[in-house]
This record gives sequence, structure tokens and C-alpha cells, in this order.
Amino acid sequence: MHPAARSAEGRAVNPLFTVRDCLRDRQLASAAEIAACVQVPLPVAEDMLAHWVQRGLVERLDAQGASCSSGSCQRCGACGASKSAAAVYQWRGVQTAAQSVAKHPVLMLRSA
Repeated sequence: MHPAARSAEGRAVNPLFTVRDCLRDRQLASAAEIAACVQVPLPVAEDMLAHWVQRGLVERLDAQGASCSSGSCQRCGACGASKSAAAVYQWRGVQTAAQSVAKHPVLMLRSA
């Protein structure tokens, strides 16, 4: 279990934060690696990673041909790789997320 899974007082920490901390420590990891780090089932880890992707702190990178001998992975399953095995997650951090928001500013409209 990741050291961040328990607070200094021995209380359990929110698993979302444990996933965040695990990926932040590694910088780049698959969903399976994160699931093993946090000790949760793979689908749960994928859902938690999706949360951080949506928040802009994590980026999902599709591995192009990483496990396929053809070199152009189409996620057909012929090589035995699952869809989740074809993606890795990269920690982007707060500054990168803020820059992403700056590229798409929100305009406040006055009511009439």
C-alpha cells in the first residue's frame, strides 16, 4: 500500500488522494500499476484516474503499439492487450492544469 494511504494518526486517507499521490510520485504509470500501488481493483483505479484526468491534473496517453507487434495498436485484442493496457497516465500537476484553463477562459456575461 502506498505510504500516503494512512495519515500520521493512522486514519485512512481518501483513496482519490492516494491515487493522486502514487501517480505524482511515479510521474508516469499504467492503471494496473496504480491499482497495485493503492491496492484496489483495476476498474476502480481507472475510475479514480478518470476523475483526475477530468480535473486536468493527469493526462491519459494512449500507447501507440506498445504491446502490439504491428507497431500500430488498434486495440483489437489480437496481442492479448486489453484497452486499459494500451494507456498510461502522466501526472501534469497544478501549474499545467492552470495553463490548460488559461487556454480556454471562461467569460462572465452580465445579465440584462
